[in-house]
Amino acid sequence: MAAQPRRGPFVSADGRGRPGPLARTYDGATSELRLVRADLLAWLDGGGAGREAQERAALVVSELAANAVQAAPGRRFEVDAAWDGAHVVVTVRNPTDGDRPPHRGSWGPVDALAPRGRGLAIVDALADAVEVGEHGDAIVVTARLRVDGDGAAR
Repeated sequence: MAAQPRRGPFVSADGRGRPGPLARTYDGATSELRLVRADLLAWLDGGGAGREAQERAALVVSELAANAVQAAPGRRFEVDAAWDGAHVVVTVRNPTDGDRPPHRGSWGPVDALAPRGRGLAIVDALADAVEVGEHGDAIVVTARLRVDGDGAAR
């Protein structure tokens, strides 16, 4: 995990005028969740993603960031996003104190009306692919979302 926040302007990385990778570190507080969403929306908008694709990706990153805050309150977490052809790849890393990442079978809530426990199920429904794993002392969740050439989610 990075010791200092990674904030700064987006840098164009390709000939299509899309911004370079997004790399941000946030405080592990619920007050940061709005900023996570706003940063990703601005980044996607700068890359020409359509509104539908923006909202879909923003919901994915919101759920992953909320999980990071819940799992490690008060500890910084990282959000990265990058264009990969017709896809946007979003990764959230949060520190762990030995907690194991959840297995795919546990991604849905026991009770559909439960106040929490639906985050990974939502991400799995919206993303084309989701990977959950560990890297060092962090849980890493990567979601891949297809975006059509006109910027619409597919």
